[in-house]
Amino acid sequence: MNTREVLLRGGAGLGGTVLLAGAMWLHSVRPEVRAGALDPIRTGGTIGEQVTTRDFSVRVDRVDAARSVEPGFSLGTTPAVGTDGVYLIVHLRATARWKPLRLASAALETPGGYTFGQDPRARSVLLNQPTFEPMIWTSTKLLFELPKQRVDGAHLVVGTGGLLPQLSAAADIDLKLDKDRAARLVRGATDRYKVRAENS
Repeated sequence: MNTREVLLRGGAGLGGTVLLAGAMWLHSVRPEVRAGALDPIRTGGTIGEQVTTRDFSVRVDRVDAARSVEPGFSLGTTPAVGTDGVYLIVHLRATARWKPLRLASAALETPGGYTFGQDPRARSVLLNQPTFEPMIWTSTKLLFELPKQRVDGAHLVVGTGGLLPQLSAAADIDLKLDKDRAARLVRGATDRYKVRAENS
């Protein structure tokens, strides 16, 4: 084997190694890039203020906490739906901007990358989510269950969802739950919270 062949084989091996490393890097980055590209368009805001997206406007009025929630249509004899964590009940109002719509997606996002959807264990206590009409503000509630230590820093993210999330609108609302406020909210959590009560 002469020097030229050694150089050619060495160069080919080095080139192959570089291409393989590049492919591995691209493979590791691609899911994150793809996930980011599929995220809905978010509009930020805070509790107490109107947040207007391309398709709807929403305002979070308050957040309550509960250790247990009362089942729907209960006469007081049905056991409450309890939790080892805490239930957060988010009171909001929303209106569509152009045509009737539903807020098909709702989640609480907390620091550290944690996401909590509406609680499936307490489905029986949930209100049917309304269809929001243009120029009419409609009130509703959202119920989430999460560990007590995850309340600090929670954001509500609500949106229209759909088959093409990258074309949908979402509102990202800071609930202003810093460490002290989160602790007070958890300490004041009530038992047998009536989610369906109109004045709760």
